[in-house]
Amino acid sequence: MTKKELVKIIEDNFTNVDGDIDIRGLEFNSSVHISDMKVNGYLSQDSQNVKGDLYQSFQKVGGDLLQSNQEVEGHLFEGF
Repeated sequence: MTKKELVKIIEDNFTNVDGDIDIRGLEFNSSVHISDMKVNGYLSQDSQNVKGDLYQSFQKVGGDLLQSNQEVEGHLFEGF
């Protein structure tokens, strides 16, 4: 299956009544890579529970970048 085919399956099966893709609540037993997303609306990432490290970098945001209520057991690194 190609990524284009996967996008089509997600659009066909996980679009809510507002027309948004809703894939909340997925559970994985491995590392997950969701880099290089291209989103014409907004991208909502909240309530992530990560036992390893959470890596975010090189975000390009046309609107606001909002981060709040982070709970980190290790170190929080923010740079430029």
